[in-house]
Amino acid sequence: MKEPVLSANFKKDYIAYSAIAIFFLIISFELFMAIFIPAHLQMEGVWGEEVARQEMINSFDHTRNGFLRFKSKDEYAEGEAKVIADSLTPLADYLRQYQYQIGLKEVKEIEKTMSGIHKFHDHLKKHGAYSTDIKLKTENFIKTLKKEMAKTN
Repeated sequence: MKEPVLSANFKKDYIAYSAIAIFFLIISFELFMAIFIPAHLQMEGVWGEEVARQEMINSFDHTRNGFLRFKSKDEYAEGEAKVIADSLTPLADYLRQYQYQIGLKEVKEIEKTMSGIHKFHDHLKKHGAYSTDIKLKTENFIKTLKKEMAKTN
């Protein structure tokens, strides 16, 4: 007498196919994430550096334009603003030409420097020029010079 073989009766139905599809879908999603996330993070770092460069250039232009448009009743303050603006113009050209060779460390240094330069603009606006008109007292010098000239004649 033959003993019946006891085994599970597996039917190939939609539930089994769904389980296999979900399994492969999960594995492919995990592989996609293992590749995509590091690549995306690296791309974000590149874009973050690019954004920092553009913000630095915008900040630089804003500061330089503030000096270029500076108007004051004090002609010395306007002259000082013009000197600063004229010295920033070649640097602006340099930054535009070599912006992609400038690293994040240099970008931060330039932004720090620009915030310091902006303080000069604020000082010129609030307090006027750094330089002042020096009044020379020439009377004593002219008297001494006249005496010396009289001795030699």
